[in-house]
Amino acid sequence: MKLLVIILSVMTWTVESKNTVTLAEGGTKPNDIEVSYANTYNKGQVRVGDEAVLTLSNLGRITIERVSLAMRANAKSGAGTIEVACNNTQLAEKSVSWQSVSEDVEVFRGQQHGVDKLEIKVTGVQSSVYIDAFTIEYTPRAPQSVVLMRGDTPIDTLMEEQGMSGVMLPWLEDEDHWRFRGWSNTAFWTIYEEPTYHRANKRYNPANDTLWAVYQWEEVNTSERAFEEAGTSGVYMYVHRATNIALTGVPVNGEMGRAEVNVYDDNQHYQITFIGTDTAYLTHVPTGTPIGYTGTQLDAKASPWKVYHEGDQTLFWTTIAGKNYVLWLDIARKGDYQDMYAGLFQADPGNSPMGLLGTMMPTELFAFTCHPEAMVGIESVQDSEISYQKILHNGQVLILRQGETYTLTGIKVERVKE
Repeated sequence: MKLLVIILSVMTWTVESKNTVTLAEGGTKPNDIEVSYANTYNKGQVRVGDEAVLTLSNLGRITIERVSLAMRANAKSGAGTIEVACNNTQLAEKSVSWQSVSEDVEVFRGQQHGVDKLEIKVTGVQSSVYIDAFTIEYTPRAPQSVVLMRGDTPIDTLMEEQGMSGVMLPWLEDEDHWRFRGWSNTAFWTIYEEPTYHRANKRYNPANDTLWAVYQWEEVNTSERAFEEAGTSGVYMYVHRATNIALTGVPVNGEMGRAEVNVYDDNQHYQITFIGTDTAYLTHVPTGTPIGYTGTQLDAKASPWKVYHEGDQTLFWTTIAGKNYVLWLDIARKGDYQDMYAGLFQADPGNSPMGLLGTMMPTELFAFTCHPEAMVGIESVQDSEISYQKILHNGQVLILRQGETYTLTGIKVERVKE
């Protein structure tokens, strides 16, 4: 007779402050989990009428097996209630007092399947009870898969290595003037409002489902965009041309992010203000955050950057304690080339693949599709009296005058007066 042995995963969240918990050493948590903790009083202490709530989201449809708390109380007083809810539905409730609290107060034992959200709330009835930690024992869901589609054609199937490990969504090549943007849960023809989609190069938790590649029309192909040569102040992306990677975001813990070049992602947009030809200041456009440095760490402060400029090459650098450091986008953390970040890298400025890419976006047609074969060309034509737009659709050429509207197969195109 064979016995089926189920190995549970355990995560214990230790209370650190009135709004912070940390995962205890050796704990295992779902990949994309979101954690929040809030106490209306102080850290783990719960007085009469106080509440302490731990909320775990994005759990990936796990099976909850057991929920317990490590608790204490005053010497001869203290009482409260503990409520456990899964997916916003109450699962268990337990009353505790100073006589019954211990390092292991079990609130639930059983099997609750398909849990994406878990909430544990302690409410004070008598002063005071104390929470030291929350422990959740669970079983990860089985590995799941996702089918990737380009239009009506399956191009790949990704499978998790283990339950809740997720899969990494890939980037696809652009299609003529259609720029790849990400992956949608639903397929659609051409639409004129930006849809909801999953970013590529991000981890995704599949559910034996299907995703469709999303493309956006771009009048000028990325490969045709010119890098800044004049050293003129403006809004740019700071790009490693060899890897097609752009600086993104703002400094966090001395580092910055990097991502595939995407002119539509304003998180990659920086105001570059040149002071003369050899100095510049950088500002993150969406947040107004200055991009500078403190010591050899990037920092949210206005710092002067020296500029190496040669043709379409632009490299920002600085000198710290007699050594030169460049603002580099491909720094491997501890030699791991799967874990890269942007930061200051000790090197002398000179010939490099770094450059400034303009952020001008097309305005003629704000279109998205899962079928890049649907529309393969748009050309604006001007004469002395009227504007036209020529659209090539499935081999047919249509001429649209200003204000005219035509409905094609799955495509509505409108030309408005500018």
